[in-house]
Amino acid sequence: MDEQLLIRFLTHTCTPEDLRLVDQWIASGKPNADWLFEMERIWSLKDELRFSDRREIEEAYNRFTLSQGKSKNAEEHFTYIHILKYVAAILIIGLLGLNLYEMVQPATVGENTVEVPKGQRASLMLADGTKIWLNSQSKLIYPTQFSDKERNVRLEGEAFFEVAHKEHLPFVVHSPLLAIKVLGTKFNVKAYFDEKSVVTLAEGKVEVETNDRKNKLTLKPNEQVSYSESSGLTLEKNINTNTVKLWMKGEGAFIQCRLDNIVRDLERKFNVKIIITDHSLSSEVFTCRFKDTATIEQVLHLLKETRRLDYSFEGEQIRIFKPLK
Repeated sequence: MDEQLLIRFLTHTCTPEDLRLVDQWIASGKPNADWLFEMERIWSLKDELRFSDRREIEEAYNRFTLSQGKSKNAEEHFTYIHILKYVAAILIIGLLGLNLYEMVQPATVGENTVEVPKGQRASLMLADGTKIWLNSQSKLIYPTQFSDKERNVRLEGEAFFEVAHKEHLPFVVHSPLLAIKVLGTKFNVKAYFDEKSVVTLAEGKVEVETNDRKNKLTLKPNEQVSYSESSGLTLEKNINTNTVKLWMKGEGAFIQCRLDNIVRDLERKFNVKIIITDHSLSSEVFTCRFKDTATIEQVLHLLKETRRLDYSFEGEQIRIFKPLK
């Protein structure tokens, strides 16, 4: 793979044509997919690099080269210096404002965990070719190697999945309230603790089942199902999936959403604490959309323009209240 294309892929600055070339390269052989997966794992260590001594880095690199030595078709011309160069380049880009964060660490034997803090986003590609984007305050747990029966992952938070098609190997996302089963498709899952779970299908077909196995349904493209233990499963059709996916680009859109739900999303995105001082405002619905460059104050100003609320910054907190008449 071209070195500059690799850097653009790892830093998520690919053009549609770049992504097409990467997909072609991955599809040309499993060793290529394995090699790229290992490179993403090395990239994910960028935030831990400054805490590692040279011996730890060399041991990690030796494990990488040993695992790749068995794949004759994989790229072999990348040396230790090349890899450090990419890590350094990505670190510099990150310092210049790249809005991504990824930390991979062992969870239990045979598992990896990716945790994303508030105010950040992350993405990764699994060994099977499945691509996953994670929103802020999300956690993904996945095995180092899938079984020969199912590909199981666990999610707490929000993620968009592009699942690699495997005819006889279902991909199952386990969340606090729901299990989503697919063969190959694109869908969004929002499953934070103490919140309603929402699954939105962009392409393909998914089967959604409650964890108590009492309710199950199959989604078609542009359909969305929401679930809570109190309200049960609710199906909506003709959903604009492009709006649902805006968070992947750092943008936001709230269409007739309750203020308390909007506040939770803003707290995660901007890593702030927001208090609605007048609780009668919590259930009021608002609509607004903002770009990835928007600040929390600019978003709050959009809401204030409805003349139904006002806000103030008090220390490290933001207070929302009814405007004075």
